[in-house]
Amino acid sequence: MLIIRSLLSNIFFYIFMIGSILIAPLSFILPRTVIFWLIRFQSIHALINLKYLVNLEVEFRGTENIPKFRKYLIASKHQSLAEGMFLNYAIEKPSIVAKRELLYIPIVGLCFKKANFIYVNRTKGETPIETLVRTSKQSMEKDPRPLLIFPEGTRTPIGEKKPYKYGITALYKGLNVPCLPVAVNTGYFWPRRKFFRYPGKMIIEFLKPIEPGLEAEDFSKILEQTIEKRSHELLLEAQNQSTDRV
Repeated sequence: MLIIRSLLSNIFFYIFMIGSILIAPLSFILPRTVIFWLIRFQSIHALINLKYLVNLEVEFRGTENIPKFRKYLIASKHQSLAEGMFLNYAIEKPSIVAKRELLYIPIVGLCFKKANFIYVNRTKGETPIETLVRTSKQSMEKDPRPLLIFPEGTRTPIGEKKPYKYGITALYKGLNVPCLPVAVNTGYFWPRRKFFRYPGKMIIEFLKPIEPGLEAEDFSKILEQTIEKRSHELLLEAQNQSTDRV
């Protein structure tokens, strides 16, 4: 049964995604709100897909910790596609620090550019980090939106730990805005590069924001310890659920 449910979930997930990509070019000549709607649609159909085909629900915790203003960082643990999908649902129109390689994916790259996502494109005389901070600062001043970054730089399977990259610390110091840590246990139910989707309750938890003004080393240490500790606790919570594992 798990195989059939996972198969159906994957089929419908990619049908809707491909359909959205095919109609996305229409948004290039329309107001930018249209591309935001398409991105949010991906989150909504994924939520419905997982709930009714896999019996996997998504619970957002700590939403009271989300700042009411628009200029802040979001630093999220990254275990699966779920974070990219569902943080766009819980937080209104975030910008995202994305890999430059995504720009070269047909249509998708143009969609991300239309949504004003941030890419590190090295400028003469600057390091990639300096370019990242400058570009992010200009974007946040021109178009005040939360900026989402995955400090590990890539999806990390559960049970593994990768050092946090310096980019998040540079942004925290350079932008001088609060940082909202996000802990997850998503990889337990929607594993990285795996076929199966497991039933249960996937948690995405917003922790207390780290206010600006800390020294770089102190911020980096607090952020990593906070996210990793809570993500481990959420993993233990997931493992204690009665789930249909193979």
